[in-house]
Formats: sequence, C-alpha cells, structure tokens
Amino acid sequence: MSAAPTAASPAKVPLSTQVREVLRGEGPAWLFVFKVLLSMYLAAWIAMRMGFASPSTSMVTVIVLMNRQSGMVLAKSFYRALGTIVGSIAAVTITALFPQQPVLFLLALSLWVGMCAGGALAFRNFRSYGFVLSGYTVAIIALPAVNTPMHVFDLAIARLTEVLLGILVSAVVFDVVFPVRLRNSLRTTATALMDSFLDFVRDGTRGTIPRAQIEQAHLRFVRQSMALEDLRASVVFEDPEARVRSRRMRLLNQRFMAASTRFQSLHHLMNRLQQRDRDDPVFAALLQLYRPLGDALAERAAGADYAQLSERLEAVYEAQPARATALRASLAAPLLDDFDTGASLLRRLTGELRDLTHTAAALQQPGVSAPLRRANEQIRFHYATDRVAVAVTVARSFLVTFVLGLAWMQSGWTSGAGAMANVIAFTAILASGANAHIAAAQTTKGIFLGLLSAFLCFTLVLPRIDSFGMLVLGSAPFFMVAVYLSTRPTLFGLSLGMCLGSVVGLGLGLAPNLDTSSFINGAVALGIGALLAMLAFQLIPSVIGTPGQRRRLLIELRRQVALAARAPLSGLAPRFESVSRDLFLQVVNHTQQGSDESRTLLAWALSVHETGRTLIELRHDSIDAAVPPSIEAHIDAAVAAIGRLYDHLSPADHEAALAHLDAALNQTLIEGAVPPSLQPVREHLHLLRSALRDADSVLAGAAGRAPAPEPARATS
Repeated sequence: MSAAPTAASPAKVPLSTQVREVLRGEGPAWLFVFKVLLSMYLAAWIAMRMGFASPSTSMVTVIVLMNRQSGMVLAKSFYRALGTIVGSIAAVTITALFPQQPVLFLLALSLWVGMCAGGALAFRNFRSYGFVLSGYTVAIIALPAVNTPMHVFDLAIARLTEVLLGILVSAVVFDVVFPVRLRNSLRTTATALMDSFLDFVRDGTRGTIPRAQIEQAHLRFVRQSMALEDLRASVVFEDPEARVRSRRMRLLNQRFMAASTRFQSLHHLMNRLQQRDRDDPVFAALLQLYRPLGDALAERAAGADYAQLSERLEAVYEAQPARATALRASLAAPLLDDFDTGASLLRRLTGELRDLTHTAAALQQPGVSAPLRRANEQIRFHYATDRVAVAVTVARSFLVTFVLGLAWMQSGWTSGAGAMANVIAFTAILASGANAHIAAAQTTKGIFLGLLSAFLCFTLVLPRIDSFGMLVLGSAPFFMVAVYLSTRPTLFGLSLGMCLGSVVGLGLGLAPNLDTSSFINGAVALGIGALLAMLAFQLIPSVIGTPGQRRRLLIELRRQVALAARAPLSGLAPRFESVSRDLFLQVVNHTQQGSDESRTLLAWALSVHETGRTLIELRHDSIDAAVPPSIEAHIDAAVAAIGRLYDHLSPADHEAALAHLDAALNQTLIEGAVPPSLQPVREHLHLLRSALRDADSVLAGAAGRAPAPEPARATS
C-alpha cells in the first residue's frame, strides 16, 4: 500500500529576501523618521552654537511641522512663522497695556486665545494653523513675564528666533533631503478627477442614470474636488511653477464643479421625462442629440489627449444647433419646452466640458503662455463655517484660560505658567477636530509615555554624555520610536504626545541640566496641562460632527438657494458652487455611509446644486435679455418664492413658487410665440418648474405634499 501523496510544501523564502521586502515596504516610513531626527538635531546644534537659551523649542518646532510631503512642511512652516510673529507682537502689546493689572492682563490674554481658537476653526487648510500658533504663542511668552513685564520683549525675541530656526531647518531638510513632492499627488488627484468624471459623462450618453448612482457619483466628485483645492493651496509653497499655474488649477476645479452640476441637471431632466413616459419622444430625441458627445468622449478613452478632446468637443458644440433644429422639427408643439430645455442644458454642458478639457490641456503644457477661454473672471474658493461651533470653541478657550489663570495666580505655583501654556496650546491644537475629547485623551497618554521616555533618558543617558555626538547617539532611540509611530495614522495623536513629552520633558539647554527637582517640576507642569486640556474637552465637548451641527449645516446648505436668489451676481456662481460643496462635505463626513441620513443629504445636495445654479443663470440671462419690466416682475417673484421654499419647506411656499413660475412662463409667450431673446429665460423657468414638480425629489417630501403632476401632453 503506497503512501498518500502529500501537498508540496511552499518554497522557503530566504531571510535576505524577507528583509528586503520589509525594508521596501517600510523604507518611506524610516526615511521620514531619518529626516525628522536630522532636522531636530541640526536645529538643536545650531541653537547651541548660536547660544539660544532653549534649543528644545527649535526641536519642538520640528516636531509640530513634521509631514511626509515636502509641500505640507513648507505650508505649515509659512503659517507657523506668521502665527509666531503675530503672537509675539500680541504678547508684547498685552503685557505693555496691563503691566500691573494681572486680572485685566489675564482677561485680555483669554480673549486673544479664544478669538484665535475660533479663527482656527473658521479658516481651513494651514491657515487655521497660523491662528493656533498666534494664540498659544502669546501664552508661552506673556505668562512667564506676568511678574516681570520688563522682560517680555526679551522673551518674545528669544521665542521668535528659536521657532524661526526650527522652521528654517525643517524647510531646508524636507525640501532638499530626498524630498517627497506634493505636486505628484496633485497631478494624480487632478487626473483621477478628470478621468472619472469624463467616463461618467460618457456612460451617461447611453440613457438615464439611476438617481442613487448620480448621488454616489456626486459624493465622489465633491470629495475629489475639495481634496484638489486643499492640495493646490499647499503645493504652491514647494514649486515655483505650481505657484505660477495655481490660478489655472483653481480654474480647472471651478470649471469641473460647473460641468458636474450641469450634468446632474441634464440627467435629472431626462430621468423625469422617462419616468413620465418610457416611450417619451423628447427623451429619444435628446438621446440622439447626446450621442455625438458620447462618441467624442469614447475617443478620449481610446487614447486622445485633452487638447485633441477639446477640439472634438468644440466641433460637437458647433454642430449641436443644427442637429437640435432637425430633431425639434419632428416633435409636436406641446413637447417643445422639454426638448428646448434639454437641448440647452446639453449645449451648455458641451461648452463647459470643452472649456474644462482646454484648461486641463493647458496645465499639461510647460509655462502659462497659452491663453485660456473665458479665463478673465476672478476665481476664488469659498468655505462655509458653522458659527455655533466657532462660538463654542471661543467660549471654551476663553473660560479655560481665564479660570485656570485665576486659579494659578491664587496658588502661587512657580511652574504654573508652564502648565497654563500647555493647557492653552493643547486646547488650541485639538479644538478643530471632530472627536476632540478622544484626540485629547490619546495625546495625553502620549505625553505621559513621552515623559517616561524622557525620564529614562535623563537618568540613564545624560549623566554619561560629554559631546553633542554622544547626545545624539544616546537620545535618538527614545525619539525614534515616537516619530515612527506618527507614520501610522491611527496613532498620530499618541505619537505627537510622545514626541512633545520626550522633547519638552528633557528640556535640552545650552548645557545638560541634571537637576532632578527641575525635571520633575517641568514634567508635572506638562502632565497637568495635558490632563486639564483633556478635562476641558470633557466638560465643554466639541460640537463638530454632532447631530445638532449636521442639522444646522443642512439648513445652511438649503439656504444657499436663497443666496442664489438674492445675492449680488458678481462672483456668485463660483461662490455658490464652492460653499454648497463644502457644506455638503462637512455634513457627509460625519454621517454613516449608506444610512438614511446620508442618502437624504445626498438628495438635498443635488437638489440645491441644480436649483441654485439654475436661479443664478436665470438672473444672468434675464439681465442679458433686457426683459420688459412686466416680465421681470414675475421672474423676480418666482425667484424669491423658490428661495423662500428652500428656507421654510412649507406647502404654501411650494404652491406659491409653482404659481409664480407658471405666471412667468406665460409672460414669456408673446402672441403665442417665444421671442429669441427670451428663449434662455423660458428654458430656465421650465427646468425649475420641472424640478419642483418631481414627485421623487427630496423637496417634494420635505415640503409636505406631492406636487401636482404635469398636465397631459399631446404627442402628435
């Protein structure tokens, strides 16, 4: 009886191969650790050579600036320098105003810290970082000088020079030593955004797209668009060419947002047509008109570049009026409003895609000498802010600073200034997070682990060193672990706390300080500061991401329609596009994916974008057409009624909006025909009425009634 065959055991991988695989996967992380440690020790060495009192301040600056991307480091460096300069000036000013009035001094300090914390939440990107720095820099400089105000200027100069040294060293090291350029991420993000959107439009030429699919695509496009703007705002610091081309990148993003909104409006109209009648002749005609656009986009998928695609889209754009006229002739009169509206949307979409691809092609070319179509408008990206969240942040920072400051002044604790500065710094840094109490707890754990690490280094290493080289060799293993943990996103808060705890706890000066009592006092001040900051977030929790904030932001999102209805038209379209998308993304980031709340939010975002953009264009075209006052009054009434509808969501406002739209549509008919100058106005009015009558829209349910169905139409 023969033995049963056994499965062949896998070939043993040589140890050297395994090591190479590990190093290949962890190489970027360890390169980052190397650059951080190099920056830290280089900054400390220069500070010691120049006789700075606190080289550890330069080391801490390196820690808070650390990032794998060179552009991010440079962006943070710029705003940290700006914040430190402003904070230093404010510290000297506040101390000079109240040199002998500690309570008034503390009140002014608390107000400054609170306003800076609120500013950090109101502004985005690394601009918020500048507010954070200007807030706690005042505390770090002014609090130690509260009893000796004549020294505040010296403290400000010392702080400023030490921080600027750390900034300079970090910027040079991360920009010169194996730099990781942010422009590569920007290029990848922009390409992915363009490719996914153009492919989605190409697929849409085949017919209707389910509403759920449009909603998910909209979410994806909004996230990509906002990520692109954040990257653009940072890459300008690392690349001179990127600075020159920054406006074109912003223009690309604005044109993408305009085209995506137009595409959604067109497909919502086509979906409504097919839902009303599967054999709708208008739908079939629009599909035929749509097909050349799909053919042009299909050629792009076969390898055509953006310049070639832009030329093909220009040809499609020029041929559309003749094709639309031929298709329109086959339709009965009652169907013409739907067809004209759809054909107008398609033509505008084609023109926007042409401009979008033209901008993308220009970005692929070196330099900025090539002119761009319609590129003379001012392009700005606007953000939205929850005022309640800002107010809570201001109140928390003010109360924490003022109450703890009074307690410190009454206690007479000599290390209290350090503890106060730490509380202010931690509350400012963590205030803008969604789960600030969790981040504060994680950072506090890191602080205590870092203090333990600093104590081991203090007792085991410092007594045995006799040179800067020995200091590096002895302390690097302690710092290395903390920095390495920052390469794991889920452990970044713990890593930041460990880095700060070890560097601040060790407190390197011009000469090693081996006084144990001094070390313990500093460690206690840092630990108590972290604990009090964590307690502050427990007692006055952040409102970011809470159900209440999501409701407020959703209301603000709907109010963007009212903004589109009555705000001045200059720059309104790009402002509307960017603010509404920012509001939408703020809410959706704190909702569970796939939940009813998430689906409702997506539906509202699409409704707001479609209606708001149509209102803006209706107002523009009404001015261009120089409509008679009688018609203008009806249009203004319809626009105002739609703004009120999105504000109040009442059945009465829904009825009033439809009534005003019907009246305005009737006014555009003069002797049974629509004058050519009023045709764009009529198309916008018809699209708005169609959207308000959509029984499947989120607006119909929220307004408390189902809209009346469209009147029956003759098809022959």
